[in-house]
Amino acid sequence: MASEKMVVVQIKDSTVVLAKERTSMCGKCPANMFCTGEKQMISLEVNKAQFDLKVGDQVLVKTPATSGMKIAFIVYTVPTIIFVTALMIATIFLSEIISFAVSISAVAGYYLLIKLYDKRFRKKFRPEIIQIVRD
Repeated sequence: MASEKMVVVQIKDSTVVLAKERTSMCGKCPANMFCTGEKQMISLEVNKAQFDLKVGDQVLVKTPATSGMKIAFIVYTVPTIIFVTALMIATIFLSEIISFAVSISAVAGYYLLIKLYDKRFRKKFRPEIIQIVRD
């Protein structure tokens, strides 16, 4: 698990919107003082929990460690394999247009399963506020 400092930018009923300047390799680049690239902000909505927060407060947020490669494999590679495999098998028995529709349906079914799985297990992987940072 990683933790990062973020700033409260908006307070809703039971959640807060947090923002942070995106960190990248730009800080290590010797030309970063002269670069015309725009600063990018990332935002995140998390539960307030028991904290009494105000706009502008800095908080420490715990984010779950997930592998970007694993997510990319699940979201991009597996559906591509399903599509190609379904298309090759379906073209043996059906016309090309129907095979294409069957392949698209197989990928849609896969994404539906991913969506159901995500709703069920999302709570495990939600970022949460650990503490308010006082400077």
